[in-house]
Amino acid sequence: MIYKKFRKIFSLMKKIKLVIVDCDGVMTDGGIYINKNGESFRRFDVKDGLGIKLLNSKKIHIACISGSNSSILEIRAKSLGIEIIKKGVSDKLIELKKVQKELNYGIDETIFLGDDINDLRVIEAVSIFAVPCDAHEACKKKANFIGKKKGGKGFIREIVDYIFVAKGMNPYEAFITRNDFEI
Repeated sequence: MIYKKFRKIFSLMKKIKLVIVDCDGVMTDGGIYINKNGESFRRFDVKDGLGIKLLNSKKIHIACISGSNSSILEIRAKSLGIEIIKKGVSDKLIELKKVQKELNYGIDETIFLGDDINDLRVIEAVSIFAVPCDAHEACKKKANFIGKKKGGKGFIREIVDYIFVAKGMNPYEAFITRNDFEI
């Protein structure tokens, strides 16, 4: 039974050309750290960052659609080469469809990585809705794939590795042949 489920997910991942991620709880661990001056900080995982760089190296588009309006998100996303960054989004489905149209990708070519109930609306527009193991229970019930990793702690990298395996690509080839992987 498990083998059949993975076989189906891998067949869907083989077609992926667009990876769309949420920020808080996916790119980060979901925590917002605030210092005594009221400045907020977020934690990002370098393994996830390298995973994003690997996607870029293989010409797999990545976009970030987040309800957060944090400038930290934009700084991190740009440093990783994410060109499409949508912040302060109240309806992620509308923005996701705009990104698909702009890049000319369909449902079967799109995966969304989310973690909370505001991400559920996108399910109708993607072939895979993947969530980290610490996602909200409602998301886990609706997800096509639940990762073994937590959000902001290697989940994006886990999905990237699965996509590469599904496509028959060596995720490390790009790293070995290039030296511009500052994460």
